[in-house]
Amino acid sequence: MHHPDFRYVQHGHGVPVYAGKTYRYDYTDGNVFIIHFFDATHRHDEGIAGQHKGLKGYYPFNYVEIAPCVYFMYWLEEVYTVSQVVDLSRMLVYTHYTYDRNGDRQSFFHCGTITELCTAPHHHPNSSFY
Repeated sequence: MHHPDFRYVQHGHGVPVYAGKTYRYDYTDGNVFIIHFFDATHRHDEGIAGQHKGLKGYYPFNYVEIAPCVYFMYWLEEVYTVSQVVDLSRMLVYTHYTYDRNGDRQSFFHCGTITELCTAPHHHPNSSFY
């Protein structure tokens, strides 16, 4: 069985297609996030609906391009360890969180759709992200 060396895959294709863009993630459980990718490894997340509404975070993350325009991303937050597959060829997102609750390790999975948002200032002059 062949296992590719992912350390070289992630940087072998140049800048990822998401870098510098803003997306809306609509999860099937009602959570909605605006995600702004500053570059290949830094993002700002803002919850605009669902249980995470009002939460904001800036996160450095790692990624591997596992297929053309399909990225496995992972990072640590204050409470969560997050693993995510972003499929920009099909505009789908799959996210898995783990966290501690009362000394027990918990996990949560949700999936949803992705919409690219126009970030040009002349389209939405009163907003810095969308």
